[in-house]
Amino acid sequence: MKRLFKLLLKYFKWSISIFISLVVIYFILATFFSMIPVNSNYNSDNELDIYIKSNGVHLDIILPLRNEIKDWTTDIWIDSSIIHTTIFISFGWGDKEFYINTPEWSDLTLNTAVKAMFFKGPSAMHIDYYKELETSNTCKVISINEEEYEAIVNFIESSFKKDSCGNKTQIPGVHYNSFDCFYEAVNSYNLFFTCNTWTNKCLKKSGLRASLWTPFDKGTLYHYRKKNGAKN
Repeated sequence: MKRLFKLLLKYFKWSISIFISLVVIYFILATFFSMIPVNSNYNSDNELDIYIKSNGVHLDIILPLRNEIKDWTTDIWIDSSIIHTTIFISFGWGDKEFYINTPEWSDLTLNTAVKAMFFKGPSAMHIDYYKELETSNTCKVISINEEEYEAIVNFIESSFKKDSCGNKTQIPGVHYNSFDCFYEAVNSYNLFFTCNTWTNKCLKKSGLRASLWTPFDKGTLYHYRKKNGAKN
């Protein structure tokens, strides 16, 4: 019995060592690939402004609510009381259960985090609205052209799960505030494709400056580091 206990303890210590090593390797690789730029020579002197905004962990992409290229009010819900004063709409992709069960970071549980990281579950798109935005270390403005804007719109559109008629499917009864909403989305969240990977990929696929790969918000923000208020 004593021998069995020592053997189990040995394997437990070995398992913990392997787990810690994998975590360290993950963070090293994430940091390394986050710092490698793509599309670093894009032309930043353009007529359309979009934003990327972080809450400290999660990075959203923010677009004009309406312009000549896309009017999001035609197929995404917006409360009638704010439709005439809203200028921007934000998009954030992520794990559906994580979104629903974690309105505040204080609500995060180990079970929710483990499921999001290691089990393939459904995803969701979080939609919110802004009347105005101020640039800061966590909110960056990006000036783009029409072609790049269309690419961003197409990428976001492709991330929504559509019904048989091609309509976006809103998730009923789920809100963080009085005006935001959630929609069903495609793909699954995991260690290598996080909410921030989605935003980074949107920029990368649209020909904008981004990380080669990053699971973190700071990876993408790193490539837009400027003095507050300065355009990139």
